[in-house]
Amino acid sequence: MMLAALNAFAQERGLADDPLYENRPVDFLIRVSAKGTFQGLESTQDERGNGLPLLIPRIPQRAVNIAAGFLVDNSKYVLGYEEEPAPQTGKAGKGAVRFAAFLKLVREALSELKVPELRAVELFLASAASREEALAERAKEEWTGSEMLAFAVGDSVEPVHLLPEVRAWWARRGAKEAEQGRRGLCLVTGRIGVLAETHPKLKNVPEAQRAGAALVSFNARAFESQGFEQGDNAPISRQAALGYVLALNDLLRKSEERRYRQGIQAGDDSVLVFWTNSTAKEESALLSWMDPSEADLRRFLEAPFRGLEPGVLDTRSFYSVTLAGNSGRVAVRDWFQTSVGEVKQNLRRYFADLRLGAGPAEKPTPVWRLLKAVEAPSGRGLSATLSTRMLGAALRGQPFPRQLLSAALDRLQLPPSDDKFEREQLRLRVALIKATLIRLPRSGTAPLEVSVSLDKTNSSQPYVLGRLFAVLERLQGAALGDINATIRDRYFGAASRSPMTVFPRLLQLSVHHASKAEAERKGSGKRLERIKGEVMALLDSKVFPRIFLLEEQGLFAVGYYHQREDLFARHTPSEPASSDDEPSDDTE
Repeated sequence: MMLAALNAFAQERGLADDPLYENRPVDFLIRVSAKGTFQGLESTQDERGNGLPLLIPRIPQRAVNIAAGFLVDNSKYVLGYEEEPAPQTGKAGKGAVRFAAFLKLVREALSELKVPELRAVELFLASAASREEALAERAKEEWTGSEMLAFAVGDSVEPVHLLPEVRAWWARRGAKEAEQGRRGLCLVTGRIGVLAETHPKLKNVPEAQRAGAALVSFNARAFESQGFEQGDNAPISRQAALGYVLALNDLLRKSEERRYRQGIQAGDDSVLVFWTNSTAKEESALLSWMDPSEADLRRFLEAPFRGLEPGVLDTRSFYSVTLAGNSGRVAVRDWFQTSVGEVKQNLRRYFADLRLGAGPAEKPTPVWRLLKAVEAPSGRGLSATLSTRMLGAALRGQPFPRQLLSAALDRLQLPPSDDKFEREQLRLRVALIKATLIRLPRSGTAPLEVSVSLDKTNSSQPYVLGRLFAVLERLQGAALGDINATIRDRYFGAASRSPMTVFPRLLQLSVHHASKAEAERKGSGKRLERIKGEVMALLDSKVFPRIFLLEEQGLFAVGYYHQREDLFARHTPSEPASSDDEPSDDTE
């Protein structure tokens, strides 16, 4: 199903219209005279060093094998360039073998064509002195071996490989090759066709080989069965194999703005790419909403209220696949299909669930920022499996992975690595906890009440104790100022897990803190004491709970954040802080 959808995408967008040609950047034109004399090496690179995109004969699949392009290839094939000279073993070096393969294809065409430009190229290639002259046009250290080279003859601006007679010969040769090979039923198209023995490779998959990696491959006997070899184990026609690879490579390719034209990195070794039955413009909008700017997000969330979106759900198909590289192979970590309308709804729900606090909306929080906020202090990223599940849950509207709730709570117990980011890190972690708790009912767990901002009527004991902990922390701050280790640094984890062991001692300390705070700044101690009394009035009894489960610990964290935010907020005279008619004297 996935390969069929990708192949259909390639056909629909015209990516596989011409299996013999492809668009690739060409870095230099080798200009030769009609007699094959070298005239110059013309750079086609722009100011950023990018080659000129040209239609060229498709470069064959290569790994360790030697396979030359036709009239266009890199300098290793066209000029036999080698970084290190071949050892004196009597055998030809790899550069010489590559060049011989390139020249052989040119001579094969020349044996059937009477094209003067093609003859000029062959004369140039046959002369070792001319090739050396071309290499000498650039300093030795500037050659990398990856420069793409094409040919032009005389004053012509048209490269030799695009001459009509040359293209016609290449088409005849391609048609003849396409008929060769074993025919069979294609699992992707359901039609009889010539089956691919090996599949083209995917490029730009994280952790995969730079030269590319295969999604479908049987390169060892252990992967084969029933006596079949290579592609016969999963019969797919050459056309379909080329189609799905072209589609994925188009989605994975790097653009000027993004690492992946239509993908989002999930973890260190995975990338999620998506495509739709909609338009390219719609896909671009979807991508910007998955990783939005503040303006993007505002337009996206307000679109339904401004009448900018139809009221009927968009039923066009949305496809997503998450790929992970492993050297020469590519693994599928996740794959799903839904509708474009469902994805839009789920993205809106995702941002709504993360909304935290009564203040103005904070910066948009794409999934990667959430995951970054709960990474281990060592900087090691989360597992690719967890990142993939989180990204999939956001797009599907499903519950977030429970491991993230545990990870976020663990990170709350650690002091911030950089004070500058403390408030932002705290907000992201608690926002993730809140969204996870909100989505719990959808997974069948008993619902928990979680509001966007401080809810003074919420009498849930974990929430109330979280609020109480924030008040006690503020009392300590008002009394002692900046200290090395606050009660949050020392007791947050224990208070959220087993309140009975911590709160009695903290309440005793708070009496001393209130007295000292009042002495330091008249009114502040009394104000915080009154808030503490209001919060404690919501407790069921004077006996603190012995233990909180993981979800209750999450609710404790949300209550802590809500109360903390309220204590630090600047209240207007018409909005007194916590039923206190004195404006807050605290700022963060």
